[in-house]
Amino acid sequence: MPEPTLGAMSERVALIDLGSNAARFLLAEIQPGVGAHVLHEERAQTRLGAGPRGTLPRQAIQDTLVAARRFLRSVRNGNSPRVLAVATAAVREAANRDRLLEPLRRRDHVDVRVLSGVEEARLAALAARRSLDVRRALVADLGGGSLQLARVRGGEVTAAASVPLGVIRLSRGFLRHDPPLSREVRALRDEIRDQVVGALLPAEPGESIVGIGGTVRALAAMHLRACGGRRGGRHGLRLRQSDITALRERLQGLSSRRRRRVPGLKAERADIIVAGAVVIEELMGLGGYLTLTVCMRGVRDGVLLREAFRSRS
Repeated sequence: MPEPTLGAMSERVALIDLGSNAARFLLAEIQPGVGAHVLHEERAQTRLGAGPRGTLPRQAIQDTLVAARRFLRSVRNGNSPRVLAVATAAVREAANRDRLLEPLRRRDHVDVRVLSGVEEARLAALAARRSLDVRRALVADLGGGSLQLARVRGGEVTAAASVPLGVIRLSRGFLRHDPPLSREVRALRDEIRDQVVGALLPAEPGESIVGIGGTVRALAAMHLRACGGRRGGRHGLRLRQSDITALRERLQGLSSRRRRRVPGLKAERADIIVAGAVVIEELMGLGGYLTLTVCMRGVRDGVLLREAFRSRS
Protein backbone atom coordinates (compact mmCIF):
# COMPACT_ATOMS: atom_id res chain seq x y z
CA MET A 1 0.00 0.00 0.00
CA PRO A 2 1.46 3.41 -0.93
CA GLU A 3 2.68 5.56 1.92
CA PRO A 4 0.84 8.89 1.86
CA THR A 5 2.08 12.26 2.95
CA LEU A 6 0.28 12.66 6.24
CA GLY A 7 -1.42 15.95 7.02
CA ALA A 8 -4.05 17.57 9.18
CA MET A 9 -6.84 15.58 7.50
CA SER A 10 -5.38 12.20 8.42
CA GLU A 11 -7.13 9.84 10.82
CA ARG A 12 -5.72 7.01 12.92
CA VAL A 13 -7.63 3.74 12.57
CA ALA A 14 -7.30 0.39 14.35
CA LEU A 15 -8.39 -2.49 12.13
CA ILE A 16 -9.34 -6.00 13.29
CA ASP A 17 -9.60 -8.60 10.53
CA LEU A 18 -11.02 -11.93 11.76
CA GLY A 19 -10.07 -14.46 9.12
CA SER A 20 -10.78 -18.18 9.04
CA ASN A 21 -7.14 -19.14 9.62
CA ALA A 22 -5.71 -16.10 11.42
CA ALA A 23 -6.69 -12.77 12.94
CA ARG A 24 -4.80 -9.68 11.83
CA PHE A 25 -4.58 -6.39 13.65
CA LEU A 26 -3.40 -3.15 12.09
CA LEU A 27 -2.89 0.40 13.28
CA ALA A 28 -2.97 2.72 10.29
CA GLU A 29 -3.08 6.37 9.33
CA ILE A 30 -5.69 7.17 6.70
CA GLN A 31 -5.66 10.33 4.61
CA PRO A 32 -8.83 10.73 2.53
CA GLY A 33 -8.18 10.65 -1.19
CA VAL A 34 -4.50 9.81 -0.69
CA GLY A 35 -4.18 6.38 0.91
CA ALA A 36 -3.35 4.52 4.09
CA HIS A 37 -0.07 3.94 5.86
CA VAL A 38 0.23 0.92 8.17
CA LEU A 39 2.02 1.92 11.36
CA HIS A 40 1.87 -1.41 13.16
CA GLU A 41 0.68 -4.91 12.30
CA GLU A 42 0.15 -8.08 14.33
CA ARG A 43 -1.06 -11.56 13.46
CA ALA A 44 -2.42 -14.41 15.58
CA GLN A 45 -3.22 -17.83 14.18
CA THR A 46 -6.62 -18.64 15.65
CA ARG A 47 -8.10 -21.19 13.20
CA LEU A 48 -11.71 -20.00 13.54
CA GLY A 49 -12.46 -22.16 10.52
CA ALA A 50 -11.13 -25.40 12.03
CA GLY A 51 -14.41 -26.62 13.55
CA PRO A 52 -17.27 -28.51 11.92
CA ARG A 53 -18.83 -26.43 9.17
CA GLY A 54 -21.01 -23.72 10.66
CA THR A 55 -19.37 -23.85 14.11
CA LEU A 56 -16.59 -21.75 15.59
CA PRO A 57 -14.38 -23.85 17.90
CA ARG A 58 -14.49 -22.79 21.55
CA GLN A 59 -10.71 -22.50 21.84
CA ALA A 60 -10.49 -20.49 18.63
CA ILE A 61 -13.08 -18.05 19.98
CA GLN A 62 -11.13 -17.65 23.21
CA ASP A 63 -7.81 -17.20 21.39
CA THR A 64 -9.37 -14.57 19.13
CA LEU A 65 -10.85 -12.62 22.04
CA VAL A 66 -7.55 -12.66 23.92
CA ALA A 67 -5.59 -11.48 20.86
CA ALA A 68 -8.13 -8.75 20.02
CA ARG A 69 -8.16 -7.41 23.58
CA ARG A 70 -4.38 -7.36 23.76
CA PHE A 71 -4.26 -5.35 20.54
CA LEU A 72 -7.00 -2.95 21.63
CA ARG A 73 -5.28 -2.29 24.96
CA SER A 74 -2.07 -1.39 23.13
CA VAL A 75 -3.65 0.99 20.61
CA ARG A 76 -6.06 2.61 23.10
CA ASN A 77 -3.30 3.37 25.56
CA GLY A 78 -3.47 7.16 25.61
CA ASN A 79 -5.00 7.27 22.13
CA SER A 80 -8.48 6.97 20.68
CA PRO A 81 -8.25 5.55 17.16
CA ARG A 82 -11.45 4.71 15.33
CA VAL A 83 -11.88 0.93 15.43
CA LEU A 84 -12.92 -0.98 12.32
CA ALA A 85 -13.56 -4.71 12.52
CA VAL A 86 -14.47 -7.21 9.81
CA ALA A 87 -14.93 -10.97 9.70
CA THR A 88 -14.93 -13.39 6.79
CA ALA A 89 -16.08 -16.91 5.89
CA ALA A 90 -15.73 -18.82 9.17
CA VAL A 91 -17.69 -16.21 11.13
CA ARG A 92 -20.07 -15.57 8.24
CA GLU A 93 -21.20 -19.21 8.19
CA ALA A 94 -21.16 -19.90 11.93
CA ALA A 95 -24.42 -20.47 13.78
CA ASN A 96 -22.61 -19.70 17.05
CA ARG A 97 -20.87 -16.53 15.88
CA ASP A 98 -22.50 -14.46 18.62
CA ARG A 99 -20.23 -16.23 21.10
CA LEU A 100 -17.44 -14.25 19.49
CA LEU A 101 -19.22 -11.10 18.34
CA GLU A 102 -21.23 -10.37 21.49
CA PRO A 103 -18.23 -10.25 23.88
CA LEU A 104 -16.44 -7.96 21.44
CA ARG A 105 -19.48 -5.70 21.28
CA ARG A 106 -20.34 -5.77 24.99
CA ARG A 107 -16.92 -5.76 26.66
CA ASP A 108 -14.69 -4.18 24.02
CA HIS A 109 -17.19 -1.85 22.32
CA VAL A 110 -16.31 -3.25 18.90
CA ASP A 111 -18.98 -3.86 16.29
CA VAL A 112 -17.75 -6.44 13.79
CA ARG A 113 -18.97 -6.17 10.23
CA VAL A 114 -19.44 -9.67 8.81
CA LEU A 115 -18.55 -9.39 5.14
CA SER A 116 -20.55 -11.15 2.46
CA GLY A 117 -18.57 -13.32 0.06
CA VAL A 118 -19.04 -10.87 -2.79
CA GLU A 119 -17.99 -7.93 -0.61
CA GLU A 120 -14.90 -9.87 0.43
CA ALA A 121 -14.06 -10.53 -3.24
CA ARG A 122 -14.45 -6.85 -4.10
CA LEU A 123 -12.23 -5.72 -1.22
CA ALA A 124 -9.49 -8.15 -2.26
CA ALA A 125 -9.77 -6.87 -5.83
CA LEU A 126 -9.50 -3.27 -4.60
CA ALA A 127 -6.28 -4.13 -2.75
CA ALA A 128 -4.87 -5.77 -5.89
CA ARG A 129 -5.94 -2.91 -8.17
CA ARG A 130 -4.32 -0.25 -6.01
CA SER A 131 -1.10 -2.08 -5.10
CA LEU A 132 -0.31 -3.63 -8.48
CA ASP A 133 -2.18 -1.23 -10.78
CA VAL A 134 -4.28 -4.15 -12.01
CA ARG A 135 -6.36 -3.22 -15.03
CA ARG A 136 -7.30 -6.63 -16.43
CA ALA A 137 -7.10 -9.88 -14.47
CA LEU A 138 -8.91 -12.46 -12.39
CA VAL A 139 -8.27 -11.78 -8.69
CA ALA A 140 -8.39 -15.00 -6.63
CA ASP A 141 -8.37 -14.59 -2.84
CA LEU A 142 -7.89 -18.02 -1.26
CA GLY A 143 -8.44 -18.15 2.48
CA GLY A 144 -9.05 -20.68 5.20
CA GLY A 145 -12.82 -20.76 4.75
CA SER A 146 -13.58 -19.71 1.19
CA LEU A 147 -12.30 -18.69 -2.23
CA GLN A 148 -13.23 -15.31 -3.69
CA LEU A 149 -13.03 -14.58 -7.40
CA ALA A 150 -13.30 -11.14 -8.99
CA ARG A 151 -12.83 -10.23 -12.64
CA VAL A 152 -11.25 -6.82 -13.24
CA ARG A 153 -11.66 -4.96 -16.52
CA GLY A 154 -10.42 -1.44 -17.07
CA GLY A 155 -9.49 -1.28 -13.41
CA GLU A 156 -13.06 -2.02 -12.29
CA VAL A 157 -14.67 -5.18 -10.92
CA THR A 158 -17.15 -6.53 -13.48
CA ALA A 159 -18.02 -9.82 -11.74
CA ALA A 160 -17.49 -11.28 -8.27
CA ALA A 161 -18.26 -14.59 -6.55
CA SER A 162 -17.42 -16.60 -3.45
CA VAL A 163 -17.25 -20.39 -3.26
CA PRO A 164 -16.71 -22.68 -0.22
CA LEU A 165 -13.19 -23.81 -1.09
CA GLY A 166 -11.20 -22.66 1.93
CA VAL A 167 -7.98 -24.54 2.60
CA ILE A 168 -8.83 -25.50 6.18
CA ARG A 169 -12.19 -26.91 5.13
CA LEU A 170 -10.71 -28.83 2.18
CA SER A 171 -7.80 -30.22 4.19
CA ARG A 172 -10.11 -31.54 6.91
CA GLY A 173 -12.68 -32.88 4.48
CA PHE A 174 -10.51 -34.59 1.89
CA LEU A 175 -6.87 -35.07 2.92
CA ARG A 176 -7.25 -37.53 5.78
CA HIS A 177 -3.87 -39.27 5.44
CA ASP A 178 -0.40 -37.83 5.97
CA PRO A 179 0.92 -37.58 3.33
CA PRO A 180 -2.37 -37.58 1.41
CA LEU A 181 -3.30 -40.51 -0.77
CA SER A 182 -3.62 -40.08 -4.53
CA ARG A 183 -7.33 -40.93 -4.41
CA GLU A 184 -7.86 -38.20 -1.78
CA VAL A 185 -6.23 -35.62 -4.01
CA ARG A 186 -8.35 -36.80 -6.96
CA ALA A 187 -11.51 -36.39 -4.87
CA LEU A 188 -10.32 -32.93 -3.85
CA ARG A 189 -9.84 -31.98 -7.50
CA ASP A 190 -13.35 -33.18 -8.31
CA GLU A 191 -14.76 -31.02 -5.50
CA ILE A 192 -12.90 -27.96 -6.73
CA ARG A 193 -14.16 -28.46 -10.27
CA ASP A 194 -17.74 -28.90 -9.08
CA GLN A 195 -17.61 -25.75 -6.95
CA VAL A 196 -16.04 -23.39 -9.48
CA VAL A 197 -18.38 -24.27 -12.36
CA GLY A 198 -20.09 -21.03 -13.25
CA ALA A 199 -17.82 -18.92 -11.05
CA LEU A 200 -14.46 -19.33 -12.81
CA LEU A 201 -14.32 -17.28 -15.99
CA PRO A 202 -11.92 -18.55 -18.69
CA ALA A 203 -8.78 -16.55 -19.33
CA GLU A 204 -8.59 -14.19 -22.25
CA PRO A 205 -5.31 -14.07 -24.21
CA GLY A 206 -2.49 -12.85 -21.97
CA GLU A 207 -4.67 -12.63 -18.86
CA SER A 208 -3.19 -13.59 -15.49
CA ILE A 209 -4.62 -14.65 -12.16
CA VAL A 210 -3.69 -12.29 -9.35
CA GLY A 211 -3.39 -14.46 -6.25
CA ILE A 212 -4.05 -13.24 -2.71
CA GLY A 213 -3.90 -15.10 0.62
CA GLY A 214 -1.59 -17.18 2.78
CA THR A 215 -1.37 -20.08 0.32
CA VAL A 216 -0.20 -17.80 -2.47
CA ARG A 217 2.31 -16.04 -0.22
CA ALA A 218 3.69 -19.40 0.91
CA LEU A 219 3.99 -20.76 -2.64
CA ALA A 220 5.85 -17.63 -3.66
CA ALA A 221 8.22 -17.87 -0.69
CA MET A 222 9.01 -21.52 -1.38
CA HIS A 223 9.58 -20.81 -5.07
CA LEU A 224 11.97 -17.97 -4.31
CA ARG A 225 13.88 -19.98 -1.73
CA ALA A 226 14.23 -22.86 -4.19
CA CYS A 227 15.58 -20.41 -6.78
CA GLY A 228 17.91 -18.68 -4.33
CA GLY A 229 15.80 -15.52 -4.16
CA ARG A 230 14.66 -13.37 -1.24
CA ARG A 231 11.19 -13.41 0.33
CA GLY A 232 11.03 -9.63 0.02
CA GLY A 233 10.53 -9.99 -3.71
CA ARG A 234 7.14 -11.72 -3.58
CA HIS A 235 4.83 -8.79 -4.36
CA GLY A 236 4.27 -8.78 -8.11
CA LEU A 237 6.15 -12.04 -8.62
CA ARG A 238 4.83 -14.07 -11.57
CA LEU A 239 4.65 -17.86 -11.29
CA ARG A 240 3.93 -20.22 -14.18
CA GLN A 241 1.56 -23.18 -14.11
CA SER A 242 4.62 -25.44 -14.14
CA ASP A 243 6.01 -23.69 -11.04
CA ILE A 244 2.79 -24.34 -9.11
CA THR A 245 2.67 -27.97 -10.25
CA ALA A 246 6.29 -28.55 -9.21
CA LEU A 247 5.61 -27.15 -5.74
CA ARG A 248 2.40 -29.14 -5.35
CA GLU A 249 4.11 -32.39 -6.37
CA ARG A 250 6.91 -31.80 -3.90
CA LEU A 251 4.57 -30.95 -1.02
CA GLN A 252 2.10 -33.76 -1.72
CA GLY A 253 4.84 -36.35 -1.35
CA LEU A 254 5.91 -35.15 2.10
CA SER A 255 4.40 -35.71 5.52
CA SER A 256 3.33 -32.58 7.39
CA ARG A 257 6.34 -33.03 9.70
CA ARG A 258 8.71 -32.94 6.73
CA ARG A 259 6.82 -30.07 5.11
CA ARG A 260 7.59 -27.96 8.19
CA ARG A 261 11.24 -28.07 7.14
CA VAL A 262 10.64 -26.88 3.58
CA PRO A 263 12.43 -23.51 3.17
CA GLY A 264 9.93 -20.68 2.85
CA LEU A 265 6.97 -22.53 4.38
CA LYS A 266 5.82 -21.56 7.86
CA ALA A 267 5.33 -24.57 10.12
CA GLU A 268 1.79 -23.47 11.01
CA ARG A 269 0.73 -23.85 7.35
CA ALA A 270 2.25 -27.30 6.78
CA ASP A 271 -1.05 -29.12 7.32
CA ILE A 272 -3.09 -27.02 4.85
CA ILE A 273 -0.63 -26.08 2.10
CA VAL A 274 -1.27 -29.13 -0.10
CA ALA A 275 -4.98 -28.36 -0.41
CA GLY A 276 -4.16 -24.74 -1.16
CA ALA A 277 -1.66 -25.66 -3.86
CA VAL A 278 -4.19 -27.98 -5.50
CA VAL A 279 -6.82 -25.20 -5.57
CA ILE A 280 -4.42 -22.78 -7.28
CA GLU A 281 -3.27 -25.47 -9.71
CA GLU A 282 -6.87 -26.31 -10.63
CA LEU A 283 -7.87 -22.67 -11.08
CA MET A 284 -5.02 -22.11 -13.49
CA GLY A 285 -5.61 -25.31 -15.41
CA LEU A 286 -9.39 -25.11 -15.62
CA GLY A 287 -9.42 -21.44 -16.54
CA GLY A 288 -6.49 -21.56 -18.92
CA TYR A 289 -4.42 -19.07 -16.91
CA LEU A 290 -0.74 -19.47 -17.73
CA THR A 291 0.64 -17.25 -14.96
CA LEU A 292 -0.12 -16.30 -11.37
CA THR A 293 0.82 -12.81 -10.17
CA VAL A 294 1.43 -12.70 -6.42
CA CYS A 295 -0.24 -9.93 -4.42
CA MET A 296 0.91 -9.49 -0.83
CA ARG A 297 -2.07 -7.35 0.10
CA GLY A 298 -5.47 -8.59 1.28
CA VAL A 299 -8.97 -7.80 2.45
CA ARG A 300 -7.61 -5.74 5.35
CA ASP A 301 -5.83 -3.46 2.88
CA GLY A 302 -9.01 -3.23 0.84
CA VAL A 303 -10.91 -2.08 3.94
CA LEU A 304 -8.38 0.69 4.60
CA LEU A 305 -8.39 1.75 0.95
CA ARG A 306 -12.18 1.83 0.91
CA GLU A 307 -12.05 4.20 3.85
CA ALA A 308 -9.45 6.41 2.16
CA PHE A 309 -11.18 6.47 -1.23
CA ARG A 310 -14.77 5.99 -0.10
CA SER A 311 -16.22 8.31 -2.72
CA ARG A 312 -13.95 7.06 -5.51
CA SER A 313 -13.70 3.23 -5.30
